[in-house]
Amino acid sequence: MISRYETVLNGQPLSSISADILILDINYSPPTFQNEVYTVAKRNGGRVYRRYVDRIQVTVSFAIRAYNIAERQQICNAIQQWARKGGILQINDREGQRLRCVCETLPVVSSALKWTDPLFVTFSAYSLPFWEEVVPSVLSLSGTSGSGSLWVPGCIDGALVEVDATANASVTSLDLTVNSRTLTLSDISISSGQVIKIAYDDEMIQSIKVGSTSLLAKRTGVDDLLVDCGQSNSFSFSSDASVNVDFKVRGLWV
Repeated sequence: MISRYETVLNGQPLSSISADILILDINYSPPTFQNEVYTVAKRNGGRVYRRYVDRIQVTVSFAIRAYNIAERQQICNAIQQWARKGGILQINDREGQRLRCVCETLPVVSSALKWTDPLFVTFSAYSLPFWEEVVPSVLSLSGTSGSGSLWVPGCIDGALVEVDATANASVTSLDLTVNSRTLTLSDISISSGQVIKIAYDDEMIQSIKVGSTSLLAKRTGVDDLLVDCGQSNSFSFSSDASVNVDFKVRGLWV
């Protein structure tokens, strides 16, 4: 059925499962900030030393307009298969954005009689509790040193920066700096043409590799390079030999 809403999980639209599915609404939960507070001796109140969002949720409500009760159950089972593992969620009112999510609540047919009742499926994002750009913003620099600025869309501070650094000669050290935070790789041995990749998986766990070889033991300085979204950020690098460096970051939204 035709709906003005569409929900796509891992590249598959919900509406593609059956022509009898009608998406009714998309509901977003507002992010709730958790505050960690310490008290000051002989004073009222406290001081917040850490704020974080633990998760955000999206609930998709839909109807299965199949009058046959067995067929309705079969369609619902197919939707459960579609939703159960979560993954990359995209919704057409958030063009160019995606959410890394798990399935929190599966839909069930709670009444065989009330076949027009809406059903619900809920997704939650934990490892990265924000919507992110599908296509990252990129700043490319080259030489033995360089600097530049990059405006990153979004409204959240602390978006993670990924890096591809391709050696043009033998490299033994590389400094990467974003907004005065420097990550240093030293005592490395990178041949011309090899690529150092700083990346994050779906659980936001960092890897620093050349091919399959980890360079995490060679890292000093900050653990992560971070930017503030919705503004311009400064980037720079220096190396003992020429490299091509691509800084990549996905803007974040609530």
